[in-house]
Amino acid sequence: MFRKILVIVRGASAAQSAVQRAVLLAGRDTGLALIDLVHEPMLDSYMGNTAIYESLRKRVVAERAAGVQQLVAALRERGFDVEGKAVWDHPLDEAVAREVRSQNADLVVIAPVSEGAGFTHNEWRLVSTCPVPVLVVKAQAHTKYRHVVAAVDPFHTHSKPDDLDLRILAHAHDLQSRSRATLSALHCYVPVEYFGADLTTPVGHASGSDARREELEKVLRQSGLQASAARLEQGPTPEVIKKLVDRGEADVVVMGVLARGRIREWLIGSTAERVLHGVPVDVLAVKTADLR
Repeated sequence: MFRKILVIVRGASAAQSAVQRAVLLAGRDTGLALIDLVHEPMLDSYMGNTAIYESLRKRVVAERAAGVQQLVAALRERGFDVEGKAVWDHPLDEAVAREVRSQNADLVVIAPVSEGAGFTHNEWRLVSTCPVPVLVVKAQAHTKYRHVVAAVDPFHTHSKPDDLDLRILAHAHDLQSRSRATLSALHCYVPVEYFGADLTTPVGHASGSDARREELEKVLRQSGLQASAARLEQGPTPEVIKKLVDRGEADVVVMGVLARGRIREWLIGSTAERVLHGVPVDVLAVKTADLR
């Protein structure tokens, strides 16, 4: 499914995690586009004069472009179809969207600027508004994925669009195929008892676990996947995923991102935000449809 992967790079090191993961995902028919987005606010202008620092901006971009070309050369020697450049552009989300459209990319791969320090505001905006799925690389990519977990919600508890689960599963299956990993379609739900041990299920109201599993398996069949991939767990999704990670049963999570609020002030859903912020594995954020 991913024919062109846009990789956000910082410097010339092939050891940076975003590059490592993109290389592991790239197949014979996959092109890599490396982009180093350069911006230093102090060099934008002086007293409204944007031309005064133009030569400095060009020099900075040229230096960064040289580093990107070193990385491109190293990857070409390894047989990858790769191109790269550095450009002066900002903010991050809008700059990436422009590159996605101009290069017809299917996937964006990025690692947070500060490991362990959470995401910057611009990184949050990128995840929630990017025209194509975004793979957030939070761990060093030494090996291919072993366990892919797709977080789905067949009951659309959080007002998810009907096709989002199908897109999540399609991308999860693609990751599984590229990595020869296991695939679990995870649906988490919170029973009444979760909110208090003294609470009981109302009379005449079944727990619903059988119905949930039936719906989950139905979505899997619609996606052309085996029902055996269904995994039904009790508890909030972020907490369940954290437990799977701790047990070594998940090293990448594929989940949906819901855009809310004004178009230019979208915020990602609280569940996705908690997973992205609190779970120390890679996350592939998927939206309902490409926005190109």
